[in-house]
Amino acid sequence: MATLCGADWGGNRWDLLMRAAIFPYVLLSSLVGCSSLLDFDAVSFESRGGELVDASIESGTGGVAGASASGGAAGATGGSGGNSDPCATITCGVDEHCEPATLSCVCNPGFVSTGGGCEPSLPGDPAQHTEQEVCDQWNQGHSLTDPSPWSAGPSQCDPGTLTRAGIDDTLVRINLFRWLVGLGPVSDSTTLNEMDMWCAVVAAWNPPGGGNNPHSPDPSAKCYTQQGASGAGQSNIAWGSGHPAQAIDQFIQDNGNFTTFGHRRWIFNPPLGPVGIGYYGGGGPYGNAQCLAVFGSSGSGPSPDWIAFPPPGFVPTAIATWVWTFHHKSGVSSAEMSVVRQSDAESLAMEKMPLTGGYGSYPTVAFRPSGWQLAAGETYIVTVDGVGGGSITYEMKPVTCN
Repeated sequence: MATLCGADWGGNRWDLLMRAAIFPYVLLSSLVGCSSLLDFDAVSFESRGGELVDASIESGTGGVAGASASGGAAGATGGSGGNSDPCATITCGVDEHCEPATLSCVCNPGFVSTGGGCEPSLPGDPAQHTEQEVCDQWNQGHSLTDPSPWSAGPSQCDPGTLTRAGIDDTLVRINLFRWLVGLGPVSDSTTLNEMDMWCAVVAAWNPPGGGNNPHSPDPSAKCYTQQGASGAGQSNIAWGSGHPAQAIDQFIQDNGNFTTFGHRRWIFNPPLGPVGIGYYGGGGPYGNAQCLAVFGSSGSGPSPDWIAFPPPGFVPTAIATWVWTFHHKSGVSSAEMSVVRQSDAESLAMEKMPLTGGYGSYPTVAFRPSGWQLAAGETYIVTVDGVGGGSITYEMKPVTCN
């Protein structure tokens, strides 16, 4: 289970706000909407199984929580990794990348070629996914094509290199979870990847603890660079995952982050994209760190009125036991959830867990089963009241995906 710390930011138009106000050395042509910027309002970490887990990162009212770094700090500015990139001179189109083995441009995971470009493979209604489709997606999404994607650079503070296969494995994992809830795929950005490689270096050597804010590393921190600090301020961060793709499950589970579920909400932000993927396997108390830049908001996929996790329809039991979240465009402050087990018509209690707003673009509330456990093969009828447009009812069917 990954140790993690998320970019739980609040505020409006987070992408432009963060880059212009927090990192003034990054130039922007416009800035839309902001109130105030706040650093961490409350940060606590809990130890579990010898690993450090981000227990809560909460935002202040009308502000931004997560990190607050200033420009012009001392330290190196960052640069390229230790190994040369055979694709460095090749420019590909939108939602495609250069394949190092063939030096040709191919569509990113989740996108299909149209002959003249790459188009997203849309998920359709989660309630209409078949059991076979769900399990195929789950199993394929958890298969690694490159189990050891990181190579060290020439020095300790060099970010090294992450293979294209490792980046693709991570995109596949992100897009698996987005497919499950009915959202479109995301692509990565070369620029954001470079930034988050430097983020992963400083994160690996400076994990949370002792008052250290990993999203706003001090310029005196080991392996600090301005580029790494920029990435830390706009990324979910995980330690000890062993692979950048494996951190995605922990971001979605968001265990212990019960006041925001900010990591999950950023990944389930409908317009998410592009993301940045960085990984460093060279040191620190947990041996590795992963950074996932999540403030991109240029995606054009489905934007449903509501998102449920676990989603309607067939659901792998592996995620059906995680805390549930319900995301709705019009607000969820009055939302209530009821669950009936179809086999015996028993009403099952759910505990409501109100969440701090400002993470992703949808207001979100959490619920968890109170005094009962889900079982594979059962059908659960879920009803959500108190949201715009009236009651929402759907069936959820946990299945074991071998």
